[in-house]
Amino acid sequence: MKVTVKCKLEADAVGSMLLDLANNFKEGKVVIQKGPSFVTMRPAGQIEVEIEAVEKKGKQKIEIQLSWKEEILLDDPEAEIKISAEEPILDVASSTEEPEEKEESESKSDC
Repeated sequence: MKVTVKCKLEADAVGSMLLDLANNFKEGKVVIQKGPSFVTMRPAGQIEVEIEAVEKKGKQKIEIQLSWKEEILLDDPEAEIKISAEEPILDVASSTEEPEEKEESESKSDC
């Protein structure tokens, strides 16, 4: 998902927008919406911060970039990661079926 916002605002409106962003960031959930499109983000863990300030020919610019890896939440207790020397006992019916191909986004796992 991607939402891009590009507009001109008065300085006080920009300040309010940045305060909203900061407050929602502290709460752990940020939703960026433009029209019917939106992206929900849940900042957590180590956050990479990049700030660049430039002044050139009377024009000033600040770029702020924040990035982090999405946390993987295990809602299903059976989906927990287990490490052991014992092989799991598989259901006979499911072991005879061909495994379904997983989408690329599901096949990657960060531990």
